[in-house]
Amino acid sequence: MLSYSTVKEKGYAKINLHLDITGRLEGGYHAVATVMQTVTLCDEITIEDIKHSDVPSFEISCNKPDVPCDERNLAYKAALLFCEASGVNVSAKIHIEKNIPMAAGMAGGSTDGAAVLRGLNKAFGEMLSTERICEIGSRLGADVPFCVVGGTAYADGKGDVLHVLPNMPRCYILVACEGEGVSTPWAYKLLDGIYSDFNENSGYEPKDIGGLLDSLNLGDKARIAAEMYNIFEAPVLAERPVARKVKALMMEGGAVNAMMSGSGPSVFGIFMSEDEAKNAQRLLYDNGFKGYVCVPCV
Repeated sequence: MLSYSTVKEKGYAKINLHLDITGRLEGGYHAVATVMQTVTLCDEITIEDIKHSDVPSFEISCNKPDVPCDERNLAYKAALLFCEASGVNVSAKIHIEKNIPMAAGMAGGSTDGAAVLRGLNKAFGEMLSTERICEIGSRLGADVPFCVVGGTAYADGKGDVLHVLPNMPRCYILVACEGEGVSTPWAYKLLDGIYSDFNENSGYEPKDIGGLLDSLNLGDKARIAAEMYNIFEAPVLAERPVARKVKALMMEGGAVNAMMSGSGPSVFGIFMSEDEAKNAQRLLYDNGFKGYVCVPCV
């Protein structure tokens, strides 16, 4: 039964407070340990003209011309998976108002796919559970289940096995990404070369995550910032001078700490006050860079 013919959803950007590789899984996948956080920087998804249909049919549009609006788009793939899982054939128009920088390590495509899954499920009276939506989402990408639920979570496995954590305390987060796209496969290959494919004899010891988890439990913003870690950061920033400059400017602008998110090249800084974050945003602007001030989603 169709409940709504138009649904609006927000697809929130993701940052990684911790990102490490702990080994290899069956099938050659990297075993990941990560703490993820959604922030209020978001894409806006509108699903309209939602109807029952003989066959699934979706028309995708986007405000950014570089975004593919065909079956390559994760929003399109998500809509097809919803039909498959629900047994309901749907036609709809899906518009993506994209604000999250592309190819930035902030789950922009994944969060759009998650928003479509949530939106279509809402349109049909929440016929699928959140757990089922996450299961469907994992077929689109490892971080889609997290984008479905948002907030603060630890993930292991391929990055799709979620463990909810205490909400990150309110702080101000400045995010910037400036035209140096990073291919995730390239970033993993870079690490594989450094750490001998993360095999048993690589000698790599994953960083202890206990300090960050304790800091989240205590709601200690300064310690959370101090405990952040990203295994990708040093090797990727060595190849991305603009991202290095953005990080340096954030630290100069008063960030408690700044770090690359995901496989990059986006950089985020943690600030204790909105004024400090906006001052750093102006410093970025004065140097030719655009930054977005946001707060953690809870």
